Amino acid sequence: MSKSSSIPLPHDWPEVEEQVREAIIAMASILEMFGPDDDHGATVVAFLGQSVDIHGNNEASRAEIASVDITRHGLYRFARLAWCYAYQVDEWQDFSVEVLHETSCGLLTGGYALTDRESEPTGLNPLNDLALRRVIETANARWYLTEENSDLTVRQLGLLTNMADTTVRSSLSKEGFRLEPSHTKDDDKSAYTLPYKDALLWLSRRRGFIPNAAAPSPDRYRAAIHETLADRSVPFPTVLRRMAEMPGAPNAGEINVAPKWYEGLVGGRAVAPDVEALVTVADAYDAPRAVFAARGVEHLLELAGDGNG
Repeated sequence: MSKSSSIPLPHDWPEVEEQVREAIIAMASILEMFGPDDDHGATVVAFLGQSVDIHGNNEASRAEIASVDITRHGLYRFARLAWCYAYQVDEWQDFSVEVLHETSCGLLTGGYALTDRESEPTGLNPLNDLALRRVIETANARWYLTEENSDLTVRQLGLLTNMADTTVRSSLSKEGFRLEPSHTKDDDKSAYTLPYKDALLWLSRRRGFIPNAAAPSPDRYRAAIHETLADRSVPFPTVLRRMAEMPGAPNAGEINVAPKWYEGLVGGRAVAPDVEALVTVADAYDAPRAVFAARGVEHLLELAGDGNG
């Protein structure tokens, strides 16, 4: 393991890995009760890769649970990528905008089991603030350090420095930093934000902060764009939004196309299939012209109805 810093990690991988296992078993328990009514628990066996006594409380059932190959599961892969990126170890550079999207829009918002069928919480449950969720949130917070003008919340600052929210606010106040009200409707003080440049300065003074390793090279950025375009399961407007979230991506106003046309394109509306404009957008994102324009035209013709349906 190549660490970017000698700073002790808030959560080591075995702790996170065990919570991944527990979450997978919790999901299996939900499938067992509320999934397909099949013979001999075929769905659960397929999910876990073997027959397991999920609810047994004896040495044999614990051994079965421990023997489940959790590396087969996407949750394991995303958790591992998040852990490496959160603490800048091993393959930290493999945390991409795709991973950011799936973890923030899926894992952190109830896309996976927050409890088992008996309401026992998993490491993803927001009410318990356990290692698995904290690691994923830390990775997502670190991503925003690569995006200029992305303000950070008190919660994110605390995760990046392994400090409690109250300690963060106290430190900010003593050092003269001013928090700005969040855009949330509630009065969650941990969601108050610190402007981007102030956040970088404050973080640089913290002993518990692990600095970001070198920024991804332009080649890695281009590779991420190609990967996003190649995934045909992702709708074209979503492809555009994800590309816009990548570090170094241009703002909408910097792309030399009609603003209303571009706004409609990103919003999934049926705008004119303007090949020249699509090529301009492709160039702005350093994306392959032919692939990008082809996907854009295909998407727009499907919206308008090409007469072949």
